[in-house]
Amino acid sequence: MRLIANGFVADLPEGWEDRSMITLVGRPEGTGFAPNVVVMRQRVAPQTSIEAYAREQRAATEAEIPGLEIIDERTATVGGAPAFQRLQRFSAHGLQLQQAQTYVLGDGLVFVLTCTATLEQFNHHIAHFRQVVDSFRLFNPETATL
Repeated sequence: MRLIANGFVADLPEGWEDRSMITLVGRPEGTGFAPNVVVMRQRVAPQTSIEAYAREQRAATEAEIPGLEIIDERTATVGGAPAFQRLQRFSAHGLQLQQAQTYVLGDGLVFVLTCTATLEQFNHHIAHFRQVVDSFRLFNPETATL
């Protein structure tokens, strides 16, 4: 498999896979916290539904983050692909944080886009988060040209 990402190309050894996480960061706020979008990918079984994957992730997050508050959950589509979105809040390191998570399913892979800002600044960054999520598109790196 060939990995094409962020200005580089690499051939991966047989049996290896890309589980990369890419972090996009905005300017730090007055609290010192920088709003960010983390894009993560994971290979899943062909029969996996986006809703089932999102449920598993919710259970894992609730086990790790005490006081996690789920504000909204819904199915969606992103770039024509099946998706699931969740809005959640929690406290960490003395800050109230809010996240919009978007799970996108495509060809045996799930991509998770996690948009995070402080609760006070989240609404200010919605347009930035939407720009990243709304422009997100899946493509096959095997057939992409450089």
